[in-house]
Amino acid sequence: MACRENKKGWNGIALLLAAVFLDLFLGGCARQRWSEKLNEEEVAGVAETIQRMQEESKSCPNSFDATALIFWKHPMEESAIEGYLQLLAPSFFKFVINNPLGQPLYAISSNGRTFQSLHIAQQKHIRGNIRSLALRNEILPILVSDNWFAYLSGRLPDRAVEIEEINRDPASQTLWLHLANPGPERTTEKVYVHLAPAKREVLGYLILDSKGATLAEISYKEEEGKGDRCLPRKNIAVTNLSWGAEFRIELKEIRTDIQLQEDDFGLPVPPGYATQFQP
Repeated sequence: MACRENKKGWNGIALLLAAVFLDLFLGGCARQRWSEKLNEEEVAGVAETIQRMQEESKSCPNSFDATALIFWKHPMEESAIEGYLQLLAPSFFKFVINNPLGQPLYAISSNGRTFQSLHIAQQKHIRGNIRSLALRNEILPILVSDNWFAYLSGRLPDRAVEIEEINRDPASQTLWLHLANPGPERTTEKVYVHLAPAKREVLGYLILDSKGATLAEISYKEEEGKGDRCLPRKNIAVTNLSWGAEFRIELKEIRTDIQLQEDDFGLPVPPGYATQFQP
């Protein structure tokens, strides 16, 4: 295990995975990524492409585990952490940090609505509402409750995708699709998916605030010879964060031949731990 301690502490480090990492409290500068709208015939073609991609995804595993290396870069500091990651669509995750002897130091898990964490050195167990946790840490709630599996695997959300708007980047001939924000907990942020329609490939995600300023951009490093559409992306970058911050996730030893269940994302509390509830 490689670990250089982040000044924000273990809780801040692990929460990066639950909320596309760290403080997104100030939006980045707005940058125009598209300039052309599609006509009705082109929109219909994109809808067919989306439907085909989601049909293909149905044959893919909806969970995986991996070793995750996370590199955080800021003008004032850099840090890195390694841990064991488990994901289950749409928003279940568990992240465990071990010491060099393989003993756990910290663990956090979430189902997209609630979270729990174990602080081994303090013998403390914390549980509560993950949206409240995000707000206390000045993190966008949409990130902690949205489709984490899609973001980290490089696939479309597994739910039915409703598209509010489609625009084209004429330079790259790629598309930016504004996804509707369904459900009772609607937010003002806008989520776009970056799509290469000819390859039926997700290139990344973009999150803007209500005024169009960039809050975060998720992109994937191009992988030569990647023929299996079901394999998660190995290199995920999150850029355009506030204050010039960015981070990168490298996934190694990816296993998709296991079927994780919701029960796998619990954290058994050892005897003698004090439990703290955060509403």
